[in-house]
Amino acid sequence: MSSSPEMIIDENGNKHWYLNGNLHREDGPAVEKANGDKFWYLNGKSHREDGPATEKANGDKHWYINGRLFRKNGPSVEYANGDKEWWIGNQRHRDDGPAVEKANGSKLWYLNGKRHREDGPSIDRANGEKRWYLNDKRIRYDPETWDQKVGEYRIKHIMND
Repeated sequence: MSSSPEMIIDENGNKHWYLNGNLHREDGPAVEKANGDKFWYLNGKSHREDGPATEKANGDKHWYINGRLFRKNGPSVEYANGDKEWWIGNQRHRDDGPAVEKANGSKLWYLNGKRHREDGPSIDRANGEKRWYLNDKRIRYDPETWDQKVGEYRIKHIMND
């Protein structure tokens, strides 16, 4: 077993660092593409603790820890166009706000990969369109019955746990 990564340059000029058959590099990206894209890996898993594990030449950035999209204090994905996404465990998820914020002003709320919001629409588009979801089920919004529907959802959710 080798103790330091071996660098291989492919026919397109892309550089890859391998350790024991896995993409791996501790002092920089494990993949440097000729187009400027950079990818950090440890033991074959996309991983970087001090910045994005994927930096695309177009400006897109993705934060990964142990192969899963995750960023403790910010969006896990930042696109060059200004869109932002929060992920945990490879699912869109955010407890304290929308899990997707589009540069155009649209906002989408997700919990555990499911469209969900109890205190407003889970889809709030920049064009004014609004949609309400509880646990990924679309709900016809009626201000007179919304609180009742949220209560029913909570009871069902508790009973199924």
